[in-house]
Amino acid sequence: LNFMGVPGLLDMPTAHQMRDADLNLTLGAFTDTRRGTMHFQITPRLSGVFRYANLTGYGGEDEYYDRSFDLRFLVAEEGRYTPAVTVGLQDFGGTGIYAGEYVVATKTFGRLRASGGIGWGRLGSYNGFTNPLGILADGFKTRPEGETGIGQTGRVDTDQWFRGDAALFGGLQYAV
Repeated sequence: LNFMGVPGLLDMPTAHQMRDADLNLTLGAFTDTRRGTMHFQITPRLSGVFRYANLTGYGGEDEYYDRSFDLRFLVAEEGRYTPAVTVGLQDFGGTGIYAGEYVVATKTFGRLRASGGIGWGRLGSYNGFTNPLGILADGFKTRPEGETGIGQTGRVDTDQWFRGDAALFGGLQYAV
């Protein structure tokens, strides 16, 4: 599991799911962030994450506690020639501090596993480009300013999903 409590590399999601009915708990800390997550595989294709974080110095607060919830759906399983593909909503039921959406593909080549995807929100904030979904509707080109942050836990901002700038991400994993 990655730092966000989902299958992935560091802070990036991958497309593979855990085994059906798996329950994983993680605890981590770095710099001014302490985070605990509970990842649960609801069905073979659907998983969820509950995340609880303690942030020091966020939003002018000495200490801030954040709760968030993610959902991931495996659209396609990995085949002999095709990658696994997963669509995910990150922090869609929380304050929006970690809010982002993504589509990621992962393919295994022996001991090497390659993942690549496109992300919006938090996952589309570095080296972003105009949203390719903007060809479908102008509403995808900008991400509305939601009421995220302190005091907004539990709000589901569906009008932000897959909107605004997007960015590509990728990584390699090798089993020694």
